[in-house]
Amino acid sequence: MREKIDLRGQWQVFLDEEDRGLSEKWYEPASLVGKHAHPITLPGSLELAGIGSPITSKTEWVGSQFGSEFLRDPLYEPYRVDDAFRFPYWLQPETRFIGPAWYVKHITIPKHNNNSWQLVLERPHWETRVWVNGVFIGSCDSLSVPHRYDLPSLEDEEVVLVIRVDNRMIHEVGPNAHSISDQTQGPWNGIVGQLALLPVSSLSLGEVSVYSNTKRNAALCTVVMENHGEQEAEVALQIKRPGKDAVTLSKSVRPGTTTFHLELTEVPLWDEYAPNLEDVQVLLESGESVVDEKSFQIGLRSVEAKGKHIFVNGKQLFLRGTVECCVFPKTGHPPMEEEYWEYLFSQSKAYGLNHVRFHSWCPPEAAFSVADRMGFYLQVECPIWKNQGVAYDENKSFDDWLFTESDRIVAEYGNHPSFLFFASGNEPDGRDKEILGLWAATWNEKDARRLHTSASGWPALEENAYQVVPEPRLQAWGEGLDSRINAKAPETCSDYTAICEKYPGPVVTHEMGQWCVFPDFSEMKEYTGYLKPRNFEVFADILDRRGLSGQADQFLQASGFQQVLCYKEELEAALRTGNLAGVQLLALTDFPGQGTALEGVLNAFWQEKGYCSGEQFRRFCDDIVLLARLPRRYYIAGETLEAEIELANFGRNAIEQPKVTWSLNDEKGCQVQCGSLPTEQAVGRGLQSLATLSLSIPELVTAQKLTLSVTLEEPSKENSWNIWVFPKEMDLEPRDVLVTDCLDEKSRGALLDGKKVLLLSSGEPEVALGFSSVFWNTSWTGGQAPHTLGMVVDAEHPVFSEFPTEDHSDWQWWELVHGSSAMVLDDLPHELSPMVQPIDTWFRSHKLGLLFECMIGPGKLMVCSMDVSSDLERRIVARQMYHSILSYMQSDQFAPNCNLTLEEIASLARNEDK
Repeated sequence: MREKIDLRGQWQVFLDEEDRGLSEKWYEPASLVGKHAHPITLPGSLELAGIGSPITSKTEWVGSQFGSEFLRDPLYEPYRVDDAFRFPYWLQPETRFIGPAWYVKHITIPKHNNNSWQLVLERPHWETRVWVNGVFIGSCDSLSVPHRYDLPSLEDEEVVLVIRVDNRMIHEVGPNAHSISDQTQGPWNGIVGQLALLPVSSLSLGEVSVYSNTKRNAALCTVVMENHGEQEAEVALQIKRPGKDAVTLSKSVRPGTTTFHLELTEVPLWDEYAPNLEDVQVLLESGESVVDEKSFQIGLRSVEAKGKHIFVNGKQLFLRGTVECCVFPKTGHPPMEEEYWEYLFSQSKAYGLNHVRFHSWCPPEAAFSVADRMGFYLQVECPIWKNQGVAYDENKSFDDWLFTESDRIVAEYGNHPSFLFFASGNEPDGRDKEILGLWAATWNEKDARRLHTSASGWPALEENAYQVVPEPRLQAWGEGLDSRINAKAPETCSDYTAICEKYPGPVVTHEMGQWCVFPDFSEMKEYTGYLKPRNFEVFADILDRRGLSGQADQFLQASGFQQVLCYKEELEAALRTGNLAGVQLLALTDFPGQGTALEGVLNAFWQEKGYCSGEQFRRFCDDIVLLARLPRRYYIAGETLEAEIELANFGRNAIEQPKVTWSLNDEKGCQVQCGSLPTEQAVGRGLQSLATLSLSIPELVTAQKLTLSVTLEEPSKENSWNIWVFPKEMDLEPRDVLVTDCLDEKSRGALLDGKKVLLLSSGEPEVALGFSSVFWNTSWTGGQAPHTLGMVVDAEHPVFSEFPTEDHSDWQWWELVHGSSAMVLDDLPHELSPMVQPIDTWFRSHKLGLLFECMIGPGKLMVCSMDVSSDLERRIVARQMYHSILSYMQSDQFAPNCNLTLEEIASLARNEDK
C-alpha cells in the first residue's frame, strides 16, 4: 500500500473579493498569472495569517447585535472611531475576509500502476470546490465533517491543485449559529486539521458502522467495500482485536458496493466509570496482499429513555453537563488535536461534570476520540440556530441540507460511544414542530445507537426521545426580578418536579445558570492569538473613567462568590428533583460573545478565576451529592431547625450502609452541635431521603452565621448550608440619632448643628437591584433586571459589629436588597467609600451604594437605601441591620472621614419639609 501525500505547508491564496473567479476561470493555472497571491501556511486560516481587511466601524458582522449602547450612548463614543475601533459585544479579530478564496498548490504525484487518490480536507470553512489541472472534481458544503474528493487517475507527475473556499452564508443556518457566527469562532476562511491525499486501491474499504448488543456483550460491524474494477474479485475481510481470535469472512464481490456483516463477541461495556475500548483493525485482503485497512476503537454501550429517566447500560444516568459554544480565542477555529480536548474534558470532570453539549456545531474527530477514552458523554448538534430572524419555513433545499448534514455527521462519528445524544441544532423558530418532529422521528427509527431530540430549547415533542427545555431552572430571559431566586425568601426545598411532569419522557434542563460575574481583566493577557479582547478593553476603560479601576479585583471576587451561591442553589434544586434527567449548564465557562456573557466560574480558556475550585464546585455538582431541604435560612435563637437530608447517588454503585454525620458550626468553625443520621439501608441510584434532622437553635446573645454541614464517610462527600440566627429582642431606640426619609428643614438643621442623622434614601430605580447576579448580560437582554452582580461589603467596618457578614453578599442579604434600590454615587468625590457597594453591570460601571457615611459640616450623616424600617417584627434580618446601624451611630466609633455638602447629598434624597 502506498503512503499518503501530506499537503500541509506553503500554499498560495488569491482573494476573490468581487466573486469573479468562477467566471474568469481562476481554476485554470494560466488565469492566475499576474494576480496578487498571498503566501499562506495550511492548515490555517486567512485570519490567523493576518490576511484580509482591518476591522472598522463599517465592518459587517455575522451575528445579531441586541445592545444599543454602542451606537447611541455617548459613553461609547470613543470606541466607535475607526482608528481606535473597539467592539463591546464580542471578541474582535484584527482582520477579516468574507467571500471566496482560491488556495493553490503544485504537487508532485509519485508514478504508480494504480494512482487513484482521495483528497481529504478535515475541517474547511465553509463550502469547498476542487479542481485538478483545471478539471472540476466536485464541491462540498458540510460544516461538520471532512470534505472528501475522489480524484480521477492522475498520470502527470506534477499537478496543480486548486481549492476554492467560500465562507459566506452558504445555507441560512442563522447568524448566531456557533458554527459560523462572530459571536464565537467567527466566519473564518481556511482549512484546518488533516490535509492530505490518501491512496485508493481498486478494492477499498468504505464506511464501517458498529452497533452494540449489550445483552450479548457483542458488537455488530457492517463494513462497506468498494470494487472499483470491472471484474468480480475474491476478497477476505478480517477483523483483528488484541488478545482475541480474528474474525474473517471471504466472498466473491462484484463491481460496485458490497456490505459485510460480522459480529465481535466478548466486548466489555463502556460508560463514564469504565470507558473500556477495544482496538479494532479491519483488513481487506486480495490474494496474499492487504489492499486496504482501517483502524479504530469501539466501546460497547446502550442508551435508552424509559419513563422520566435516561439509562446507560441499564443504569440510571443524571446528566451534569455544560455547553461548548465553539469558543477558541487563540485560533478562532476548533482545535483539531487531542491535547486540547483532553484538557477541556479533564477540567469538566474536575468540576463534577460528565457531559458536554456542542451548541449548534459538531466537534472534530479528536474530541470524540478523547471523550471515548475518558468516558465522557456528548450531545452533538447540527450547525444550525434557526432563530433571530432566520426561521424554518418553506425552504425545502434547507430542509434537505439539514437531513444531509445529519447523515454526514452520523456516518463520520456515529461509532463513537461518547456520541450519546443528537439534536438538530439550537432554539429554532418557524415551522419547527413539523420539520423537526420528522427529523427526530426519522433518526429514532433509523439509528438506536443514541437518543435524538428535535432541538435544544424547544420544541418539546412526542417524537423526541428526551426533551431539552429551559423551564426547569431558577431564572430565564424575561423573568428578571420575578425569578424565584430574587422573588422568594431563601430556602433549599424547592425543586422542578411539577415542571418535569408537564413534558413527555425524560427532561434535561436547557442552559441552566447564566449567572454572571464582573470581568477578570487579568485574563486579557491570555489573548495572544487570533481574537482580541477589545470588549474587555472597553469595559476596563469605562471602569477607569468612573474612578473604580482599583476595585476591579474586589468586584470579580465578590461577584464570583455571588455567582457560586446561585449555581449551588440551582444545581441542588435540580438534584432534588427526582424526575429530572439532567442539566446542561450555560455554562462552566464564560461566553465572550452575544454582548459578552461572563457566566462561567472558568474563563473562556477553561482556567480558574480564583474564587471557585473544582473541589468546591463538586460539593454540589457531582455523581454523589448530599442535600438538605431547609424551609428557611433565617432563625430566631431558640427555634427548631428541621431539614430533610437526602442523597443524590448517580455513582458507580449502590452505597451499602452509608454513614452520615452532621454538625452545626459557628463562624470560627467551632462545633455548636453534632450527631449522626440513622441510615442503615443501602442507597441505590437516584434520589433518596436519608432522615429528617431536627435540632434546637442555641440561645445566642448576638446575631451569628451558623453552618450546617453533612458528611458521608464512604465515599467521602460533604456539603454545607449557611443559616443566620438572630436574638429574640434587640434595642431599636434611635436616642440621639435623627432618623428621616427626607432632607427637610429639621434634618438639615440637625446636621448643621453637629448632630447625627440617619437618612433612609429610596435609591435610583433605574439601577435594578436583585439578590442574584445579572442574567446573561444586560445588553443582550435589553436591560433585563437585575443590573447588579452582588456587592462588596466593608465587613471590618464597625457598622457591622452587630450584623454578621463577610466582604461579599450571602443569603442573609436577600431580605435587605429585596425591593431596595441602589444609590448612584458617580458625581460624589472618589474618596467616598460605601460600606455596602453593589457591583454594577460592566456596560455601565456606575459607582453604587446601599450604605455610606459622611460629614456634613459639623454633622454626621449615615445614608441607607436598604429598607431597614418597615415590618421589622417579621423582617428579622432588616431589624438586625437597623439595630447594628443605630448601635454604631450611637457609639464613639461613628467618625466619618469624607466631607460632603448638603447640595451633594440632595440628589440622593427627597428634599421636602414635613
